[in-house]
Amino acid sequence: MPAQGSALPPNRQIYLVHPKFPPSYWGMEEWLKLTVYDAIYPPLGMLTLGALTPDGFHVTLCDENAGETVDYDTEAQIVGITGYVNQMHTAFAHADRFRADGKVVVLGGPLANLLPDECRKHCDVLFEGEAEYTWQKFLQDYASGQWSNHYQQEDKIHFPDSPAPRLDLMKRRYAHGIVQTTRGCPFTCEFCDIIVMYGRKMRIKPVSQVLEEIQTWKDAGFSMIFFSDDNFVGNRAHSKELLRHLAEWNKRQSKPMSFYTQASIDMVRDDDLLELMRAANFVSVFIGIESPRKESLAETHKTQNVKLDLVQAVHKVQSYGMFIYAGMIVGFDADDPAIFNEQFDFLQSAGIAIVMTGVLVAVPKTPLYARLEAAGRLRNSDDPGDYGSMTNGQTNIVPLRMTMEELARGQESLYRRLYTPEAFSERLLANLQRFRRMRYRPERFRLHYLATLGRLIRHYWSKGSPGRKFFLNIVWKTLQHSPRSLRPMLQFMGMYKHFCEVNAKAMNWDPWQKDKRS
Repeated sequence: MPAQGSALPPNRQIYLVHPKFPPSYWGMEEWLKLTVYDAIYPPLGMLTLGALTPDGFHVTLCDENAGETVDYDTEAQIVGITGYVNQMHTAFAHADRFRADGKVVVLGGPLANLLPDECRKHCDVLFEGEAEYTWQKFLQDYASGQWSNHYQQEDKIHFPDSPAPRLDLMKRRYAHGIVQTTRGCPFTCEFCDIIVMYGRKMRIKPVSQVLEEIQTWKDAGFSMIFFSDDNFVGNRAHSKELLRHLAEWNKRQSKPMSFYTQASIDMVRDDDLLELMRAANFVSVFIGIESPRKESLAETHKTQNVKLDLVQAVHKVQSYGMFIYAGMIVGFDADDPAIFNEQFDFLQSAGIAIVMTGVLVAVPKTPLYARLEAAGRLRNSDDPGDYGSMTNGQTNIVPLRMTMEELARGQESLYRRLYTPEAFSERLLANLQRFRRMRYRPERFRLHYLATLGRLIRHYWSKGSPGRKFFLNIVWKTLQHSPRSLRPMLQFMGMYKHFCEVNAKAMNWDPWQKDKRS
């Protein structure tokens, strides 16, 4: 265990900063206001760095996304900052402030891997690649006074060498725990940065190691775990082995844990896999569907989706008692203005309530970026952070079959249509009503759930008759069809509040007033 206590000299103290995300679709800031939680889940990368830190150093974590304030007066001499592209501005502002105070600023993570030249201007030490080995090498070099300004992990690490996160670094309340069981993805989607950073060869943690991490989260009081694998079923043999052990482990718990993850739609080809997910107590799965238009899927090399009837595939996953979240993209070369109606019709038919409708963005280092750069179809921008959101209608791509204005207006119009109370509840209830042979075991009841429920009721009652009807209709039909799914359904209604409010001002949009929907 790394040394504890601030009695260590400043050059043996490390301050890790997880920068604030801008208001976003997935941040769930408005939903969190109804709960006792400060954030959805903690920053796994930072907790892992803490576990990798050798004896003789003291680590402090600041998670801005959980409401913590960055301490610019920290005694720590080493300041580590990580983040994604949409955290770029905040990350760089922190880095510049700490450097001005003479700290040794270290930048790593997806932002540093995708935009190393940008990051180099704002740090003393740049980390590229995975950090399991280079972080320890840097600290050894730093202790000896011979550290470098650049550490790069060329080869992929042996994933079992990645330790369990240090949960003692957390100071705030998080809704869910987080575990990563694999890295990489076997597919070749043109727009995806995952295969750029982690490769196409799936690397796995031993099942015993994963179960130990899950037990640690449970011992810490968590009842839901997010498996943050980029494709949980990318190595199907491993995922099935894990699921068998997970089902057996959960069966022994007096109060079960619930799980959710991310996976590719080709999971529908394996009935045994789906049955194991049901047995293990999976409540939901995020699937990158991207488009109902086969030409768009073929263009981006999403071959695993092209070969399936996507509506039927979604319905099959739902029948195993899981809610589906989906990532959808508009702005492919094959997309014209008709794509927005196609997207809406597909999502209503599939019954996917929770959906991110993003505009295609060319992320640096991806095959898409290289192709469009060679074709002269990248918009000039000195600020890559402008395009980090994917849900604000902005892109660095010059569209092929529509104008920029058509793309932005179409995406906003699609969002408004999808998140009217009628359209949203129709999709949510359709998902619920496809459940068959339910085996889901709800997590342990906690007293603070009642307070959250009260706030949720007060929110929808404040919307007048339409809000009350929306809330009561969903609750009544849940109790009729699947009473044990009540808590997830209430959570989805909390998420719906977030989706509405996070974009209300930007769009001058109120889903409860019909005259402001269009």
